[in-house]
Amino acid sequence: MFQPRELWFGGQPHIVRPLGPADEGRLISFFNSHSGETIRQRYGYRISEMTHERAQRLVGVDQSRDVALGVFERAADGEEVLHAVGRYLLDTTDKSAEMAFVVRETKRGRGICTVLLRLLLQIARARGMSHLFAQVQADNAPMLAAFRRRGGRTRPILGADAMEVFVPTAQA
Repeated sequence: MFQPRELWFGGQPHIVRPLGPADEGRLISFFNSHSGETIRQRYGYRISEMTHERAQRLVGVDQSRDVALGVFERAADGEEVLHAVGRYLLDTTDKSAEMAFVVRETKRGRGICTVLLRLLLQIARARGMSHLFAQVQADNAPMLAAFRRRGGRTRPILGADAMEVFVPTAQA
């Protein structure tokens, strides 16, 4: 099981830890901070709200099988504020998993996604997976660059304005 750890981004301490059921409200608040462009790039289509049911599914992950990590910052009132999520969902073969990331717009460019990617690759490698994969909007240059820095291979998805990316866990 992934142990929480403190990491610094943008000169500020953050906690990286697994998401859990108590994070449902934080996830909804995080989603509500997203611009329409962030939602399009993350989901590939418009989602107007993070419902209670959807949020429960996203934070209620069996972390022994799938992984959902959050990057949190402690606010002045002591409450944790969710700024990023990195996750993977094991595929039906149990040999690879689909990954996805989203970082709060005001926190981008600080290396948060790069760290989440490295952590997911390390967990996947320790669990015997050879690679992780993702679908990325073709115009999401920062995300594609992060994957390529980790040895990711891309190929266009026919009929979609998206790329499929495969990142070997050996690059963790």
